[in-house]
Amino acid sequence: MTVSGVEMEDAGGGGPMDAVAAPPAPAITGLASAAAAPPAPAISGLASRLAALRREMRREGIAAYVIRSSDDHQSEYLPDHDKRRQFISGFAGSSGDAVITLKKAALWTDSRYYLQAQRQLGVSWALMKTGETETPTIENWIISELKAGDAVSTNPRTTSYSDWSSMNKSLSDAGILLAYLESDLVDRIWNESNGRPPYACDPLICLPMQYSGVSWEDKVKAIQKKMLELKVDGYVVTGLDEIAWLFNLRGSDILYTPVFRSYVIFGLDSESMSNFSMPILYLPDANTRLTEEVKEHLKASSGQHLLVKNYEEFWMDLITLGAYAEKILLPSPFSYAKGVSSAIVFKVPSEKIQFHPSPISEMKAIKNPVEAEGMKSAHVKDGVALVEFLYTIETGVRNGEQWDELKASRVATYLRTKQPQSHGPSFEPISAFGSNSALPHYAPTNETNKKIDGNHIFMFDSGGQYLDGTTDVTRTVFLGSADNVTDEMRDIYTRLLMGVADLASVVFPEGTTMQNLEILLRQHLYSKGYNYGHGSTHGIGHFLGVHEAFHYTYAENFFGSQEPGYYIPDKFGMRLENIVGVVKKELPNADKQYLGFETATLAPYENKLINPELMSRSQLEWVNSYHQRVMEVIGSRLLEQGKHAVHSWLEDKTLPIEAVC
Repeated sequence: MTVSGVEMEDAGGGGPMDAVAAPPAPAITGLASAAAAPPAPAISGLASRLAALRREMRREGIAAYVIRSSDDHQSEYLPDHDKRRQFISGFAGSSGDAVITLKKAALWTDSRYYLQAQRQLGVSWALMKTGETETPTIENWIISELKAGDAVSTNPRTTSYSDWSSMNKSLSDAGILLAYLESDLVDRIWNESNGRPPYACDPLICLPMQYSGVSWEDKVKAIQKKMLELKVDGYVVTGLDEIAWLFNLRGSDILYTPVFRSYVIFGLDSESMSNFSMPILYLPDANTRLTEEVKEHLKASSGQHLLVKNYEEFWMDLITLGAYAEKILLPSPFSYAKGVSSAIVFKVPSEKIQFHPSPISEMKAIKNPVEAEGMKSAHVKDGVALVEFLYTIETGVRNGEQWDELKASRVATYLRTKQPQSHGPSFEPISAFGSNSALPHYAPTNETNKKIDGNHIFMFDSGGQYLDGTTDVTRTVFLGSADNVTDEMRDIYTRLLMGVADLASVVFPEGTTMQNLEILLRQHLYSKGYNYGHGSTHGIGHFLGVHEAFHYTYAENFFGSQEPGYYIPDKFGMRLENIVGVVKKELPNADKQYLGFETATLAPYENKLINPELMSRSQLEWVNSYHQRVMEVIGSRLLEQGKHAVHSWLEDKTLPIEAVC
């Protein structure tokens, strides 16, 4: 049927596609089908959950089952409904994978969550500390626990094809079968009766042209043109941020990231592909989610048409696409993009698959002029909130107020939500004091929450979502007297800042990669034998994911992070992170286009931690110029809002730093 110009199928309808038999999945001799399993009774308690899962494993002939921290779209953050690993293990951290055999259970997670995992895991669980040299990989542990001929399985919808292929190779070399099962074994035992949360189905919101800059119809045309260039007549889109960007829509299905569950299939119009002559959006609860405003938004004014179908119909249509298309583009992994799920790959004839980085990811990584201005605007609002937060916590600690890591996160989030067009945080804040700051990706819990005082380092990594952009910023501060700062602290902090200044100031030819420039961030650490293990940059979305796929080649209007750090285990850590935009540099003698960086983040550095004796004159000039811009832009907003005390504090923080001759 047609609703406001958007063609929609009835929820129960089979659609215009002809039914086509599914290609055979990788076979497992002797394994029962998922449909044959009787419904499991309601269960409670971690021990009974493991027992129920093992019953399902025995029914399927599975000796080990892997549960990943992922959803069907390989999202960075998960809806509560998809937190299967948390349900089976009790561990609520955002990162970690579980493996259950018929006799043992183990969880792999990183150093952020060791203490939390030890407290939350059931007594039957072993904690595998990722990053420690003696910790085996999941595959090696499985090989040590099983014997040749045993079968292992995992949910193919939540496992990327690249991860599936890697695991399959390791296990098959040991004579162990990676078995394909259509259904998730945890889903058989976790339902509403034992507390499984439903998926969100809130109405979608439109991102009008004043924020998006390009209509969804024009984006569709650009994608169809790219398909012609790549010589494919089918394209499957699975990334939720890609679909939200494509149709200029946002949702609230996943915490921190304004996306909604969906798939899209593109086809190029031809006689054999008539069923895919228009893009198809697969959406759950479409009648609830598509308000009249959204329907009007999706009503094409340029002759472009869109078909909306039920979310679950995607799988049958995928088989149909595989039957009629000549070549189908499936997203391959790059940067923060994990690529397509193994379940999707196994539904398409292998000879018709063309793996390629998602064209949509490549398009949205480079912001259009409206998006670029929006990103800058979002960082101004965010800077006001962050400066007020830093003022509030520093003056509070100085006045003897009680502060801790969780309180700091709550206060910063509250101040961001007071800003215009705010849609909450863009990720869980890394609020880390003292020795906790030595954990690069630490996030406080009730068990790890430290009191904050003026005697040690406080590192705060946070960000916000706004209608016009997404932010991510890290500042490392010392809330007490400068007399308590050690020479070691000043040395490390200053070297980080020197790297920031050098990279932010560089001019480079178009086509330069991050790998070409990263030495500028690290060189001053290297000179003391220091280094850090995490990446130095990531892309960032426009009112989308805080970590966005990026092919590491710089182009105008790319926005991403620059974030050097250094961490001393059990002592302290530091990181300085800005979001920068890439801008053109007009050089009179250049024979090609040159580029540079413009720092979007606006927040002061900690002058108590800077040693000007280490810095060159050009580095000091960059810091002073940056601080002057922070004062002009953020300071003027503070005065407009009557926040005179915060303004005075910012004046002190941005005073020019004198060079030491």
